[in-house]
Amino acid sequence: MNTPLDAAIRVLADAEALLVITGAGISAESGLPTFRGANGIFNQSPDLPVLLSAEGLARHRNEVWDFINRFRMQVAAARPNEAHRVLARWEQERRFERFLIATQNIDGLHQAAGNERVSELHGSAWQIACPREQDYATDEGFAREFQSIMAKTPDREVVLRRWSEANGREIWEDREVPFRSIPPYRDPDYRPNVLFFDEEYGHRLLWVRDFISQQPDAVLVIGCSGALNILPRLLGDCRRANPRCQIISLNADLDMEIPDAIHVSQPATRALCQIEKALP
Repeated sequence: MNTPLDAAIRVLADAEALLVITGAGISAESGLPTFRGANGIFNQSPDLPVLLSAEGLARHRNEVWDFINRFRMQVAAARPNEAHRVLARWEQERRFERFLIATQNIDGLHQAAGNERVSELHGSAWQIACPREQDYATDEGFAREFQSIMAKTPDREVVLRRWSEANGREIWEDREVPFRSIPPYRDPDYRPNVLFFDEEYGHRLLWVRDFISQQPDAVLVIGCSGALNILPRLLGDCRRANPRCQIISLNADLDMEIPDAIHVSQPATRALCQIEKALP
């Protein structure tokens, strides 16, 4: 057989370093709505990108927190699906020598399934943030950590992960569902630790770009929409770092052709279970 699924299995069987990029499609099978799909959140609320912006937070603080509150309630009722669990097993069993998930999702379902190596590109609905007293660029502690990272100490990825998550802010988890009040915090500087539509990625890409610089053999793209420019940006980085890098796209509702990629048009759960079973 020489189907796209067979080709994907051959690539993953030979890969030692795998980057996984996930979008809302992987969580759709857990019952969470996608943002840009046929029945996605944006179709129901086309003005949402205006609300979920830094300006929207300043002008309509209660409405932004209400959206986050309702989203957290949906996530709290959801459970990781088999696609999440396959990726967790690959990390826990060290199926690949180097492995990282870069997710566009803010739901935390990868971590709930058991993954720890997760770079949350758009932040987390479970985290709250406020400005740091000092910016990283002027923080002496940051400068020392940067020097240690350049020296490739064992703390390298610990520091990269923290920088990416904090993104220049103090952050903490808040698992209260639902919030007791809207907004849940009186201080107007406190905000959800998520990337709004009018904001730049900042430090959020540090961990994944460091991983890419070490030349992954393959990239597995799962359930991502073509509407966000971050996906082609990261894939371009991968191909520049390693021109032989193979890209596999799992997407049941394909809305973007990735040039020179292996396209598997199946739900993530079905495809990943078949791939896991076939891998040596």
